[in-house]
Amino acid sequence: MTVSHHHEGSQAFIEKEQHLALMIRRRIPLYQNKIALKDRADGPWLSLTWQEMGETVDALARALLACGLEVGDRVGIFSQNRAAWTLADLAILSIRGVTVPVYATHSADEAAYIVEDAGIRLLFVNDQDQYDKALSVARRRGNLKTLVAFSPNVTLSPEIPSFSFHDFLMLGTGKALKHELETRLAQAGRSDLYTIIYTSGTTGTPKGVMHTHEGILTGLYCTALPMPIKETDVSLNVLPLSHVFERSWTWLILSRGAENNYCHDPRLLREFFAEVKPHYMVSAPRIWEKFYGSIMEKLHRAPPRSQALFHWALRTGQKRNRLKQRHQPVPMGLEARYRLASRLGLKRIRAVTGGRSKFHHVGGAPLNPAIMDLFCSAGIPMAMGYGLTEIFPLCVCGSADIGLGTSGKPLPLMDVRTGKNGELHARGPCLMKGYWNHPEDTARALTPDGWFLTGDIGDITPEGHLCITDRLKDILITSGGKTISPQAIEATLNEDIYVGQGVIVGDGRPYISALIVPSFSLLESLAEVMELSWTDRQDLITHPEILSFYRYRIDEHTQGLGRINKIKRFALLPSPLTQEAGELTPTLKLKRRVINERYARIIETMYS
Repeated sequence: MTVSHHHEGSQAFIEKEQHLALMIRRRIPLYQNKIALKDRADGPWLSLTWQEMGETVDALARALLACGLEVGDRVGIFSQNRAAWTLADLAILSIRGVTVPVYATHSADEAAYIVEDAGIRLLFVNDQDQYDKALSVARRRGNLKTLVAFSPNVTLSPEIPSFSFHDFLMLGTGKALKHELETRLAQAGRSDLYTIIYTSGTTGTPKGVMHTHEGILTGLYCTALPMPIKETDVSLNVLPLSHVFERSWTWLILSRGAENNYCHDPRLLREFFAEVKPHYMVSAPRIWEKFYGSIMEKLHRAPPRSQALFHWALRTGQKRNRLKQRHQPVPMGLEARYRLASRLGLKRIRAVTGGRSKFHHVGGAPLNPAIMDLFCSAGIPMAMGYGLTEIFPLCVCGSADIGLGTSGKPLPLMDVRTGKNGELHARGPCLMKGYWNHPEDTARALTPDGWFLTGDIGDITPEGHLCITDRLKDILITSGGKTISPQAIEATLNEDIYVGQGVIVGDGRPYISALIVPSFSLLESLAEVMELSWTDRQDLITHPEILSFYRYRIDEHTQGLGRINKIKRFALLPSPLTQEAGELTPTLKLKRRVINERYARIIETMYS
């Protein structure tokens, strides 16, 4: 089945905007003294108006020119989320350079690979840790000539030309530089290379994905169609800006004149929700899984009467929201019950995100429908989208798609079809121009007739909606030839408040098993209530009563699964899976090959 959509307005939009740097500049006179960007990466909240943003970007761009950067040169940004990230990005694009993001959590070796492969000449960093890593990279990679630190607290080394953000801005003076910047902007166009974004490396060596300004502008136009974002709205930036999703969303927010606030540390998300009270946000499922777990934990400890009232309130919210989604009138009686339900509990759930949520996009991995339904019923509208670094975006849910459990319909101008083994193929103007320096990999990523092989397995509903079910490379095949989709089972496991992380294993084995990292704060509290005797976490996770407890919970959560999807054996792990250990990507996806190798001995015990 093939889904194809077309829209005439996108071409007019691209003709008008041409280039991201030009698009933003055209909006500066419209919004002037309105706040554009806010962050508190260095302590107190700091705001930049549109006028201040424009002046800072121009100074940064002139400083880049002073460093001798040519059209098409690659400049890296190795930093946590902050307003300076976007300022640097805009300055790079303004001189017709190419921005290359480096995840803030990357090791020195991971950063070195990107610096060398992309030929990065200048690298923006945030803090001392990133600066020290960048310095070590510069010592062994001759192409990296200059470092610029966003944070004022970084101690700079004389080994390589290094600047504080403030001092770097001072380089951009002189009429010649101003004239050169104006010349570059006058020559900017849609075919300019906009970025090289490196893949997360779940399936091998990271590859640099090339996108043009035309591709990102097409994505912005198509995404914006169902999004009624106003200039009075506030968006909270949570996903790493190194990720194609968050960075594209930032351009969309600014294209509407709305305000972008930056969360530099996702561990402080609850604080940011309380302070920013965002209307919009894009995020990964893990955020909502944690909130859901916290809500379920409190509910679990509540008296039966309170539990019954909570479930009644949710059912009431669900009925009302379903009618609103279908644009049907809400009966007066139901509206009155909803107001009561709001006072009895739904209001407290909405308060978690600041109480002003208009819409939250979720992407990067599947979100359990039960979790999505709870938040939507409570009055926090959210829905899935779909895209990949190589072809972004493909689908975006609008308000009419909330609660359908799909990733929405393909965007205008984007085509999707199902191929062999249920793999989704896609094509359209949002498709990358190829992998940097890897034409053979580019060729392998496409079908003979030019469709991109997504590596994702999914279904297309009769209405044209996409449902993503798994990753092709994640599929497990048992020794009996049965095909298993691990992500669906893992999503079911992760519903449990006592499960921090769950990984399904069993490729080439007679049955499937699970590696489970407990939610240790809850488990340790439970162990105290059960009056168990234990000395450390290893002792706790091997305690017979704890193992019996998890066996019961696993069976409870997976009782609706078919026989071949049942978890026959499991093992508890004493510490979380982390990016630092190489077990997760920067976007928190599982690196299954690494996990299988690292825990091979434990896995073998489940099949002995």
